[in-house]
Amino acid sequence: MLISKALYTDTELFAASLFQLKVSVWERTADDIPVRVEDGGIITKITPFSVTINGIRYIRSDCEFRTDADANGPAGRNI
Repeated sequence: MLISKALYTDTELFAASLFQLKVSVWERTADDIPVRVEDGGIITKITPFSVTINGIRYIRSDCEFRTDADANGPAGRNI
């Protein structure tokens, strides 16, 4: 079973980076529909204003970061 968890805090983002979890990036359209803009990658840099994944910097206030983990497998750690 796959579980999608949104990452909001510095601690959650740092833990995802530390455990090298694949993180996807979502933005909302003008109609408030979530759209995936990055299929998933490892976080390489975190600042108070942005997160870098696959060499692209995403503004934290404009995006939602999610990790998909198999709840039964080793990547199913709670962050």
